[in-house]
Amino acid sequence: MFITEELECVVCCYDYSRSDRVPRVLHCSHTFCALCLEKMSRLAGPIRCVSCPLCRWITCTPVSLTLSGALWVNTEIWDQIPDEQQGGMQDAVEDLNITKTQLIKITLPDSRRSRFISKVQKMFSCGLGMDAC
Repeated sequence: MFITEELECVVCCYDYSRSDRVPRVLHCSHTFCALCLEKMSRLAGPIRCVSCPLCRWITCTPVSLTLSGALWVNTEIWDQIPDEQQGGMQDAVEDLNITKTQLIKITLPDSRRSRFISKVQKMFSCGLGMDAC
């Protein structure tokens, strides 16, 4: 099995994620994403059952718990999932930079704006390396 195949759910063929497609382990030790497990689960009175699509072992959990609350996360796969927060954080920083620029344009007159922006740029360039200062 290739490493990329190990990082995707064999039911839906989507990559596991740290948000909605969390890799959850059934009692038979097979792993699937939380969304697929929810779709495959069946209510049987006070219990929820999931039949493993690979070996047909039936995993049962109490209805009082969600499947995500009742089943363990496969930590071997979890540790290999790229950190999604990094991409989201980069987008947030870019949005913040746009907002800062818009605020500077609104609050500072033209003559002071360019001096302020150059000081801010110099301040941030100092963090990149000591040679820039």
